[in-house]
Amino acid sequence: MFDTLQFYMVGVLGVTGAVERPTAALLDPLRWDEDETVETTVGDELLVLTATHGPTDDPVRTDGHDAIWTFGEIHGFEGERYENRYDGCYTDSEYTAELYREHGLDFARGMNATASVVLHQRERDRLVVVTDRLGTHPVYYAEIPEGVVFSTSVQTLLGHPDVDPAIDTDGLYSYLAFNRVPGVDTPFEGVSTLPPGSITTIDLPTGDLDVERYWRLEYDPLDRSFSYFVDRFVELLQRVFAERADDDRRYGILLSGGSDSRLLLAAAEGIPVAYHLADWMSREARTAERIALLAGADFRLLKRPDDHVERMLEHVPRHMNFNGRFDQAHLHGFDARIREECDVLVTGLYGDSFFKGGLVPAFDLDLGPIGSVSTPIAREVDSIDGYLDALGGSLPSFVETPPLIESVLRATLNERAGGSVAFGGIEYASLYDLALFGSYYPLSNDSDYHYFGLTQMAHQWTPFLDNRFIDLACSMPIRYHLRRDVVNAALSALSPTLANIPHAETGVRPTSQFPFDLAKKYGSLFWRKHAVDERSPKPYYSRGPWRDRGVVLRERDFGREVLDRNDALLDALPFLDREAAYACYDAHMAGADNTTELYTLFTVLEMPVFEELAGR
Repeated sequence: MFDTLQFYMVGVLGVTGAVERPTAALLDPLRWDEDETVETTVGDELLVLTATHGPTDDPVRTDGHDAIWTFGEIHGFEGERYENRYDGCYTDSEYTAELYREHGLDFARGMNATASVVLHQRERDRLVVVTDRLGTHPVYYAEIPEGVVFSTSVQTLLGHPDVDPAIDTDGLYSYLAFNRVPGVDTPFEGVSTLPPGSITTIDLPTGDLDVERYWRLEYDPLDRSFSYFVDRFVELLQRVFAERADDDRRYGILLSGGSDSRLLLAAAEGIPVAYHLADWMSREARTAERIALLAGADFRLLKRPDDHVERMLEHVPRHMNFNGRFDQAHLHGFDARIREECDVLVTGLYGDSFFKGGLVPAFDLDLGPIGSVSTPIAREVDSIDGYLDALGGSLPSFVETPPLIESVLRATLNERAGGSVAFGGIEYASLYDLALFGSYYPLSNDSDYHYFGLTQMAHQWTPFLDNRFIDLACSMPIRYHLRRDVVNAALSALSPTLANIPHAETGVRPTSQFPFDLAKKYGSLFWRKHAVDERSPKPYYSRGPWRDRGVVLRERDFGREVLDRNDALLDALPFLDREAAYACYDAHMAGADNTTELYTLFTVLEMPVFEELAGR
């Protein structure tokens, strides 16, 4: 049904008003590597430039000569009945064009997608940008004297000569404290994110911009049994894979030793390739291999080179949009291989966020040698103070004259009549809804770059971001989010064999029930941390999938080179204290744990936009 030479888009840049051909320097942050096809569409008052892996037929033109570009994937349409996009031979933009012909701009309201759509309505002389419900593919914009600049890359947008990258200190402080900027805000004045679930129209002759919100995420629990939600979850999971059953693209899956990705492998019944990212054949890798073999998938180890972190630091920061750190682009270096071996990479990302307690603010408990653990007890969030207390956070020591982060957050928090609250320009139905969804709605609020990096590296599919899964998560009572596990229950229903394999990190089988699984989990963590001797080949290798990045800094000692290389920048940027930055690094090398602070600092120092800012 689908040609295996499927393309997917890496990024988009658009300019309205008086347009000129973009320079190579402007395009660099938009392109992930040198393999993309760059296409430029120019009109009297519009330029749209796209970078894609593989050949592209975009834009797709409708009968009225309107042009459509789609960044991401359209899965279907929710109308009177659900329409499966994969029943037809469509590219994403072709399918969007079909929906647009039938429904007009109302197609956005029923669009089940992880995508943003750009639409040039030629006869009406305007541009329309549609974002999906969660804003999974963020679009940033700035108004300029003769129009609007928009892009999927903040740094590309800031490279436009008419955009002045003046720092918004509150947005920057939020990024330095939390590795994300809330809502539609960014660290730069005059640069904002288009809201999730929105239809934005730009009048080309005047540059006037209008934003209409068509959807808002709200918590609306159903008082039903746990088995009801397990049945709905299993049914939906089987459905989303069945919808792609006749899709002849080559699928692979990113497999861990946990339960989320193995559940997808069980539901798919036939994904031929399972990739596991690791430094060595650790316990996690051996567990993933066992899962793959039992599921009939070819296990392929993606073994990181020793200089993996340094390679990420050299390449990744220029592509980032202030949601996460450079070291979270985990598949960097393996992307070309994955693109060659499969057409779509399936991931279990956000399964834990939406179905395993990740949404609910809970109390942390300090267990000493084990560390801090989250309890299955929800925190009451009924005031701004309560929300800020649950959020926590602090600014790094190398920030010049840092304010209290609490005062920074209060400046963008507004309670409204009727009980709603706005944070970073996004309205939530209640303060508790903000506490539940603030980390993932919009998705650009996520402080982990893993997903966003994947959208640039390879054509990936994250089933748990399907509209129907989000609706189900919003209908589950808090007690099931915290003290039950719908993912493990679904795994037991679909594949008792895979459910019987203990979790790689905790040693607990997914079939175990609360509260016994909780006791076994933390008991096993303590035992494995302090009693079980699984020697790793190098000090910074771990028993799990991730390196100990703090030890990497000490063992490989590349941090001093980063600081020295950016010494003049440290001195020039007004929000950084040069001496404190070196002191933070020296303290880490002497045994303190400043890992997060330093990796955030390295991300900032290697972003081209800050070098440009310091040079002005």
